Amino acid sequence: MPEPITPTPVAPEPAPTTDPTPTAPVDGTTPPTSTPQAPASPPTPVRPDGVSDTEWSALGDPGKAALVRERAASAQAVAELAALRKQIDDANKSAEQRAADDLKAAQEAAAANAAKALRYEVAAEAGIPLALAARLTGSTREEIAADAETFKTLIPAGATPPRTPAPDPGQGPRPIEPDPDAEYQQYAASMKLPSVRK
Repeated sequence: MPEPITPTPVAPEPAPTTDPTPTAPVDGTTPPTSTPQAPASPPTPVRPDGVSDTEWSALGDPGKAALVRERAASAQAVAELAALRKQIDDANKSAEQRAADDLKAAQEAAAANAAKALRYEVAAEAGIPLALAARLTGSTREEIAADAETFKTLIPAGATPPRTPAPDPGQGPRPIEPDPDAEYQQYAASMKLPSVRK
């Protein structure tokens, strides 16, 4: 009779061992090492300015955290208000700057027009044609008058155009005076009356 075959016990697989030294990657760089981190504890609130030690110690942790949050929110609101105020000041400043630019342009135009009028006035007094008045130079009336006298010598004697006379309102067609009998004539014609009033 054959002998019974007894199964040979299989050896249990060895438990994997953790190698404390990680293997280096093929490209030669060192792998990042991960260190276990302790659970993060909430940050310790920092005592704000203006709170005494006794007041700070009398508050519990929730009160300290609330006070710190309130102070941070207040500081943020103050910063936002300052930024808004700066925006408004910049907008007002630009409007003021535009007004200043407009005023400067108006003053320059007024000065140019006054100088032009003064040149025309001096040219008329000196007998220079107004078409040539723009050629006169000077910043004061005396300087422009002196330049006009010099300029007048350069104009030939017959070059001054004759002046046109001022219009006379008494000349020209006169309005027709109404005939005193015209109204009666019209009435008489409509009523078939004699055309001559008695």
